[in-house]
Amino acid sequence: MKKYLAVMALGLLASSAWGEAKPSGFMLGAGVSFDTSNFADEIEDQLDRTGPGYSVDDDGAATGKDIYLGYAFGGASSLRLGYKWFGSQEGEVHQYGVKTGEYEVDADGMYMAADLLFPLSETFFLGGTLGIQNWDGEVTARNPLSSMKSSSDGRDFFYGVRAKFLFNEKRGGVVIGYNRYSFEDENGDDLEYDSLQIGLEGYFY
Repeated sequence: MKKYLAVMALGLLASSAWGEAKPSGFMLGAGVSFDTSNFADEIEDQLDRTGPGYSVDDDGAATGKDIYLGYAFGGASSLRLGYKWFGSQEGEVHQYGVKTGEYEVDADGMYMAADLLFPLSETFFLGGTLGIQNWDGEVTARNPLSSMKSSSDGRDFFYGVRAKFLFNEKRGGVVIGYNRYSFEDENGDDLEYDSLQIGLEGYFY
């Protein structure tokens, strides 16, 4: 975590040092993400302790979405308040090759984030993200005889890397980022997400 804080601090200094003073103002943004969780691995580890022959197959990355508003400064750095819907993770449980059940994992919530980016050119910026995510998670499990749901919530930090390309006289931007989330529930279990995002931003200077 210290490494990412240092990178972000460097980005803030570099952004302010590049040429003339950069415009500041409000911003709106939205994006789609490709989210992958570790839930299948966690379930498989638990099933291995209950008996032999179990395997878990998931559907891989799922599509999530993100909307936010904030304040842009230093050319491309920003403070954001948003809401993220993580891509729904689905999978099946097999024992000795026979399907015995299936599951679905959903998570969403509000977040706050700081993006500190430094310029590689007048329109291209690269840096890091540090934020805190409020999350509500729900797991639905089904077998041929019954189904059940369980839910959990919490608040955890996340971090990542972020790149931004400005266009339209720097009043718009294309954003590409990667974030790592680790959510710990009341039982001490971690639900982790790797999230690759692409989105658009508009600036009101």
